[in-house]
Amino acid sequence: MFKPDQPIRSHEEDILGRASFAQSLADSILSYKEKDSIVIGLFGAWGSGKTSISNMALEHIDLVSKNKTVDEKPIIIRFNPWNFSDQNQLITQFFRQLSAALKRHDYGTDAKNVGEKLKTYAKCFEVVKLIPVISPYAELGKNALDATANAATTWADHKENDLDEIRKELNDLLVKQSHKIIVVIDDIDRLNDVEIRQIFQLVKSLGDFPNTIYLLAFDKSVVINALEKMQKGHGAEYLEKVVQIPFEIPLISKQEVEHLLFSQLGELVKDVPDNRWDQTYWGNVYHSGLKYFFGNIRDVTRYINSLRFSFEMVKDDVNPIDFFAINAIQVFIPEVYYGIRDNKDIFSGTFDLYGGIDVTKDQAKKRCDEIIDRVNEPSPEILKDFLKKLFPKLESIYGDSHYGSDWWGNWRKDCRICSPDIFDIYFRLSLPKGETSRREIETIVSLGNNADAFAEALLELKEDGKIITFLERLEDYTKSEIPEKDIEHIITVMMDIGDLFPEGDSGVFGASTPMRLLRLFYQLSHRFDSNEIRFNIFKRAMEKATRSLYTIVEEVSVQGQQHGKYGDESPYPEEKRTVSSEQLEELEKLACGKIESWAEDGRLAKHEYLLPILFRWKEWGQEDKVNVFVNNAINNDDSLIDFITSFLSESVSYGIYTDRVAETHWHIDLKSVEEFVDLKEVEPRIREISFSPVFEQLNDRKKLAIKTFLDTLDRKLKDGFDNMAETAHNTV
Repeated sequence: MFKPDQPIRSHEEDILGRASFAQSLADSILSYKEKDSIVIGLFGAWGSGKTSISNMALEHIDLVSKNKTVDEKPIIIRFNPWNFSDQNQLITQFFRQLSAALKRHDYGTDAKNVGEKLKTYAKCFEVVKLIPVISPYAELGKNALDATANAATTWADHKENDLDEIRKELNDLLVKQSHKIIVVIDDIDRLNDVEIRQIFQLVKSLGDFPNTIYLLAFDKSVVINALEKMQKGHGAEYLEKVVQIPFEIPLISKQEVEHLLFSQLGELVKDVPDNRWDQTYWGNVYHSGLKYFFGNIRDVTRYINSLRFSFEMVKDDVNPIDFFAINAIQVFIPEVYYGIRDNKDIFSGTFDLYGGIDVTKDQAKKRCDEIIDRVNEPSPEILKDFLKKLFPKLESIYGDSHYGSDWWGNWRKDCRICSPDIFDIYFRLSLPKGETSRREIETIVSLGNNADAFAEALLELKEDGKIITFLERLEDYTKSEIPEKDIEHIITVMMDIGDLFPEGDSGVFGASTPMRLLRLFYQLSHRFDSNEIRFNIFKRAMEKATRSLYTIVEEVSVQGQQHGKYGDESPYPEEKRTVSSEQLEELEKLACGKIESWAEDGRLAKHEYLLPILFRWKEWGQEDKVNVFVNNAINNDDSLIDFITSFLSESVSYGIYTDRVAETHWHIDLKSVEEFVDLKEVEPRIREISFSPVFEQLNDRKKLAIKTFLDTLDRKLKDGFDNMAETAHNTV
């Protein structure tokens, strides 16, 4: 049913006329008769068909070589660098693979001898430390003989030879044998910068043997950018020295891409009745915006695979042209797709001329602009024109055209997406972004009797971006659906991994993730009437927690608030308190022990919520330990920077004329800093750091913290001087 995003393997699959280009590439390889190693580069952007062309070229080489003798046939080796990340491993495995290929039984004696020598060459690298930029290989270190037994034996056998000697022997053997060795390395541009540089170091310095031909396929711009970092801005020149014969893949024309797209779409709609396909409407939709999504074959493949999955399920209930259009938006610009789906009132139906249309249009335009501006491509004007074709209501938002409610019947009959009655069908196959289905929630809740399985499920939700909505929806199940026997498991798991969850919405009307967790803890624990049961649940959960600290501190703090601590609020009635006063003291001691443990192993200093944890630690009677921790935490510049950064806080404000766009403000409360350190002692150190070369190497948040700290301090000093001057003036 689906066409995987895989390259073609034969010219028989070629529908874009690339076979002739691939044949020319193959003939160039076959025509090379010199003994010296040569490197051919096949340049093309992602999705341009590099691998397909390589496959067809190698197919042609095999075909032409059928009439050659065994000793004359080229040896083709495909090396996939994706399998190896460590440089020594990559180089060792490359030569091992080369050795194994040459030792095959159907090759001549000379090739097998080369294979054996390559095996020795590969083993030597197991005890050699490579320095790719300085030289092909550096001097053996003093610990070389401590390497693996196999590598140490190899070195002992060849201790009188160095790699240069073995390489010389290899070259002599390779010159004598008659096979051309064709090494194909594809998808180099998908490696990271370090791995890309390793591949070119391998080809340039370690593997340029006689009778070897390298075919390297990659996106030229990606590789040059990676090499720039090694060659001090001369990546292009370095590439030219490595690649002697460049082949630029011809760009795929728009007509070729369209031909492929239309042929695939034709297969999908062949069973759609003619009266359900409006060719004029299709032309308007395609040329207004749909065509801009398809730049290469990979785009077409992604899109068609998505359609093959979804169109069959809804094709009888939707307008096929609208569905093709909204599916392209989902595949290529999902941010806009979610905006459309979540704003049905803006995109479907028509405007009521008698319902305050000017105000409504202005509000709707702001919302549409925000959705359209979520992406850079296609351009806002193209995207706007495209959406107008799908949603006529936008014609009223952005212009003077108006569609009355009498259009609704036709839109509904044609199953148009702009019909309020049909709109939801187009999104039937998707949940809101980050949403969790009821079935998924109930399945996860059923795992509550198994702490390990429940924890694994929550961490998977976190990875999928669904944990926040799950925690919100979980409150629907705390009253009765969750069995009492599972409550302790669930609290224990959330106490252990709560710190790993994203912060969530902490605005005025939202609830942060820690707040959601605290509500869940309260709701679940108060299913039990006994303080003793609740206390034991939290005590055991805290004892078992190893991955979270802030969640523990916050829970104990909230229980303290129930007793009237930390503020002027009245204590909860005794029956609503989670634990008794004596039990609370024990939980506070346990929390302090956890904090101290994190302080000792270094995790506390790097905790995202270091500041509130320190305040609670201090309030729970551990001021001496807090002082010791802080003094240790600021004993060097790096840790001082981390400490000051922990005080950085963010707030937002809304201007009168920017009611939908918030302005961000950053603060450091100097009074809070003074709770733990003397400003007169740390200020000179921070100021010195701000003028040092170290400052430019810091990440953006740390730079911002230092700047905010100094700006706040300078403002405080200026205000002090101004007040002094004003006092002196008034005195005079």
